[in-house]
Amino acid sequence: MTKKRLSCPRCGAEMNNHAEKISYEEVAGGYKPDPVFGGVVEEIHTCPGCGNVESRTAG
Repeated sequence: MTKKRLSCPRCGAEMNNHAEKISYEEVAGGYKPDPVFGGVVEEIHTCPGCGNVESRTAG
């Protein structure tokens, strides 16, 4: 499955997928936590142009 690339909202450069983490918030980005591991996987993206950091729910 090909994921849509993120563009930096500050400078417009294509962001790099830097890491993935589990968010244990009650409702992360409108998604309910997975009952098996109790969280939602989030992708962390960094901008090579300006250094901005953004996150989004994986999947």
